[in-house]
Amino acid sequence: MDNIKIRTNMKVGQLDAENDQNFLLNCYFDNGVINILKDTSESEAIILGRTGAGKTASLMTIYTEIDKGYSKLINLEDVFLRYMDNSSIIKFLTDNGVNLDLFYRYLWRHILTVEFLKLKYPNLQDRSKFSQFIHELKSLIRSPEEKKALQYLEQWSDKYWIETVENIQEVVKNFSNDITAGLESSLNGNSFSLEGKSGLTEEQKIDVKHRAQIIVNNLQISELSKVIDLMDTHIFNDYKKPYYLLIDRLDENWVSMDVKYGLIKGLIEELKPFRKISNVKILVALRVDLYQLTIEKTRSSGFQEDKLLSLIYKLNWSEADLKQIIDKRINYLFKHQYTNREIGFEDLFPVDKKTENRNAWRYLLTRTFYRPRDILQFVNYCLSQSIDKTVIDWSSIYKAEKEYSNDRLKSLHEEWFDIYPSLKYTMYLLSNIDELIPKSDFASNVINDDEILKLYNLFLRYEVDDEISKVVFDLIDKTGTTEVEDVVNEILSCFYRTGLIGLSDNLPDSFEWSFKNLAFKSNFDCSHTKWIKVHKMFHEALHINSSNRI
Repeated sequence: MDNIKIRTNMKVGQLDAENDQNFLLNCYFDNGVINILKDTSESEAIILGRTGAGKTASLMTIYTEIDKGYSKLINLEDVFLRYMDNSSIIKFLTDNGVNLDLFYRYLWRHILTVEFLKLKYPNLQDRSKFSQFIHELKSLIRSPEEKKALQYLEQWSDKYWIETVENIQEVVKNFSNDITAGLESSLNGNSFSLEGKSGLTEEQKIDVKHRAQIIVNNLQISELSKVIDLMDTHIFNDYKKPYYLLIDRLDENWVSMDVKYGLIKGLIEELKPFRKISNVKILVALRVDLYQLTIEKTRSSGFQEDKLLSLIYKLNWSEADLKQIIDKRINYLFKHQYTNREIGFEDLFPVDKKTENRNAWRYLLTRTFYRPRDILQFVNYCLSQSIDKTVIDWSSIYKAEKEYSNDRLKSLHEEWFDIYPSLKYTMYLLSNIDELIPKSDFASNVINDDEILKLYNLFLRYEVDDEISKVVFDLIDKTGTTEVEDVVNEILSCFYRTGLIGLSDNLPDSFEWSFKNLAFKSNFDCSHTKWIKVHKMFHEALHINSSNRI
């Protein structure tokens, strides 16, 4: 277009929702997720998606749409980091194999109860007003269960209105005191200190662990269940005014890794009890890989993952959705500066409807995981390569792809580091191979004996510990029954799960991708694979040989 000129630092938005407020406010595209998540009658409470799928953007959009008196965004770092990591008793119990699942659930149930009450009654900030509130509740309740719930509220009456982090300190302090007292009784009245634990006999250590587990199992979580029932019946009974607690940034450093997975599992399991309250809702943004790792790390006897499915909203975007996102943002970027008419993707990018290979939209889209962040970043790189131009040409797209591809490969390793620290080294096995390759060729030519030995030495040097390093060590050290095929399949499972490759069990024209189909394929699943295809997102970064650039 003659009246458009691409200027320095023009972007269709920032990659992280926190710094993308202007575009989010004016250009957010809702594919139906917002109404589902806001609806307190719907069970979906966990917004599950990969990095860049729009979890935070969706949560922040909900937050801006709800009256501030009816919602709160909980800052996890403020709540947990300053205290949980400094709790010597939590570390002691964790190191000694005590199952803290019930404690983490109790902690979350207490926190969420307090936060909802603060939302409902923001002015009850002193003892007298709280006493009046309790007195009014007493006139309403009749059953013994409700009276027990009221007793719990009274027990914490002077702590409800302090900061959340102080509430956590109080809960952990009381828990620590109970643990210490219980452990001292197991040592025949001798004082117990964490500093002196190394002097315990093996028999004493077993007894300490056993008694600590009993104390954990006797937490007052059933009392808090009665509080939830009381909240539903007598407190949150105005169904026209729902209240929301929003939780994000679980993947950041809000607490140490030693306790993070247990706390996340506790939060997930506490979502269901609060579903009893008809007009409150807890919404949690959670990355797919962190969710999967939490389940793997905390799986215990009797745990059934399928019972969580009703809580999960899998955040997915169609081609049409992504096109609307880009069109809205391009239009917003240019409309104030150049023209009053609508401007979209086709006004900036080359379009040749007769030749599929020259369709710019399809070209960009096939190099994404169908996530907003991917397409936004690719378009931003195209804009940065087209400064002072009126349109984005193919030369600029190809230059932008080199930057985009390298950046996406680096981000992939960072995204999956907690599960696959080995990916930093294994992903380069794909360098310079054909885009489409039979598994038999991959097994014989790509992951040969020399490459496996190189990986072995790298894993040793950098102390890599994951499923891939385990099978490589087992193969080379001959400590088990691992064969080369096991290493191949474990690596393929990793590559598929992270999105590097698609897999086909049949013909080389029908592939499954983790971002579209099954999120995970096991070693056994990969043993049936016939064909491998490298995702186009990584072609430039890995120098993949492709006969068809589109």
